[in-house]
Formats: sequence, structure tokens, C-alpha cells
Amino acid sequence: MKAKIFMAVILVLGMTSCSTYYKMSSRIEADGSMHREVYALGDSAFRAGDKSQNPFLFQLNDKWRLVNMDSTRKYNFWGDEEPLNVIASQRFPEVNGEYFSTLPGKEYMKPLVVPHEKLDKKFRWFYTYYEYTATYHELPDKGPVPLSKFLTPEEQQIWFRGDEAAYAGLNGMELDNKLDDIGSKFWQWYNCTQFEISFRIISQLVENQGDTTYLHCMEKQKESVSKKVLSANENFDGSPEAICSMFDEACRTKYFLGLYASNKDAMDKKFEKDSEVSALFYYAIKFELTMPGKLIATNADSQSDDGIAWRVDAFRLVTGDYLLTAESKMINYWAFGVTLLLILACFGICLKRYRRK
Repeated sequence: MKAKIFMAVILVLGMTSCSTYYKMSSRIEADGSMHREVYALGDSAFRAGDKSQNPFLFQLNDKWRLVNMDSTRKYNFWGDEEPLNVIASQRFPEVNGEYFSTLPGKEYMKPLVVPHEKLDKKFRWFYTYYEYTATYHELPDKGPVPLSKFLTPEEQQIWFRGDEAAYAGLNGMELDNKLDDIGSKFWQWYNCTQFEISFRIISQLVENQGDTTYLHCMEKQKESVSKKVLSANENFDGSPEAICSMFDEACRTKYFLGLYASNKDAMDKKFEKDSEVSALFYYAIKFELTMPGKLIATNADSQSDDGIAWRVDAFRLVTGDYLLTAESKMINYWAFGVTLLLILACFGICLKRYRRK
């Protein structure tokens, strides 16, 4: 079945690379403005001018300048070589707000597509300091089961974002045991989340049918079925069809699979709707930034002579807001010149008064 809740996607993508990559390169200028380029892979129709085939994750208004690259080029995304061939660019006179709009019907993608960005420019005579932040907000929908029921905040941080401090002092065997324990809790949460989504869909349909006998059986057997779900491995299928089969076995009937067969399209569509956020986990953005002057602080994943970069994906938005920060300073050469002139002027005045005396 096509629809899977978003944690099923985590299962697949947590072990492999994302299927679609974007490269976003931003350059902060000395005057506080920003030039941005977003790279994507467009099909022949889009490159020919058909904007309805938009390959970007955001809406393209008239302010975005579109350029077809001379040829498809491959860029390195954390070890994967991925092709890109179109660029959308725009200059922003200031940086303080949200500069992307989600595509129609895909508002659920806002956490990954629309960061809130801010640039503070502070003049300190000899230096001008630039403080940049981009906040990607936490996913609002993570399913009906709270993560905290299975994973502590520390374990969530390790599993979804990584935490070097948590690995300190551990050898390979100890680290493997720790991750294995967290992984086991994760799968329990994942299976429980799948079960709850399907359970709600099935029970609502049974209630609408007026089949109170089978509804009571579901409620009575829910705990025993959920225990089987929690002990299932990573191959567990929590789709409505699979859960109907489990309740048929628990209630010793063929009613639930029959109900699914009669309402397959509606149940699958509802399941897909309730898990539409799963689409977010198929994308990753290489967020590149160049700051004016000398970089003095950042939480970027990587640094080079060309700038700094973060990996932005939905995994990092599961446990809270994802904040990108960078700070730089630029020398005000004119301030040194003015200061030197003032010192020389003061020295000259003092020397002239001394000679008069």
C-alpha cells in the first residue's frame, strides 16, 4: 500500500539517503542584504518555461529569477552525488522574516520549507558584527503517541540529531549496546503509532456502520492486540488492512477484513491523509551560508573556505525547533584611520601647548 505513516519513512530513510536534494546558497552582504540561490532538478517542461512543473518546494513568484544551467551538474550531498540543473535566485534588502511560501495544498510542509530568518548588524567602531539565525520549527504532527512515552529527551536527541557528548568515553561495543536499546524503544513507539492511527480509522468506520458488537470487541481486545504490536519487529505493517486482520484473529471473526475490502479506497485514503507529513522525510536541504568578514562562531555541520553548511531535513525537526546560527565580524578600516588621525591631532595639540609653555 502506498500510504505509510511518517515513521515508516524514517525506517527507510534512516538507513538510506533521501530521494530528493536541494542546495540553498545564501550570501550575507556587508550592508545587511542577502543574495540567495536555490538549486533543484527540473524536468524538460519546466526548463522550457512550464512553471506548473515546479521542482522546488516553494512557490515561485515574480521576484524569483529562474536560470537554466548550461548542463546538469552533480553536487556532493554528504557523500551522495546528485544532479541539479535549475537555479532560483533573489536578493533580499534585509533579513528579518520568512521568505518562502508553501505550495498550494502542501501547507503541512511549512516546517521544512519556511524558516524564520534574522540578521542583527551591530556597529562597534573598529568592527561591525553580524549575527544570523534561521529557525526551522518543530513538526507539529508526530502522530497520536507522544515520543516521551518511550524515549527520554536525551534519547530523542541522540536518535534524531546525534549528540557527541552522549558518545564520549564509550567504546564501539558500549555504543552499539546503547543505540540498540534506544532503537528498541523507538520501534515500540513506531509500532504503537501505526497501530493507533489505523485503530482510529477502523473504529470510526465500525461506529458509523452501527456495528456495536464489533466495536465493543475492538475496545475489549485493544490491549491484547497492542501488546502484540509492541513486541513486533521493524517489519511490522500497521496499515488498516493489517490491523483488521489482527482484530479478526482476536475476535474470531472475518468481519474486519470484510469491512476493509468494502471500504479499501476510503480507508487507504484516510490513512494517507493522516500520514501526509511523511512526504517531508523524502527531502533534504544543504543549507550553505557565507558571512561578511571573519566567521567567529557557528553551529554549522561543516566549514570550509567557501562558507559554512548545515543539513536540514525533517528528522531534525522531530524533537524541537532546529536553530542555525552564525556570527562574524568585519574590520572597519576607516575607523582605524579616523582613530589614528584623532590620536595624531590630539598629540599635535598637546605638543603645541607644551611648546607655548
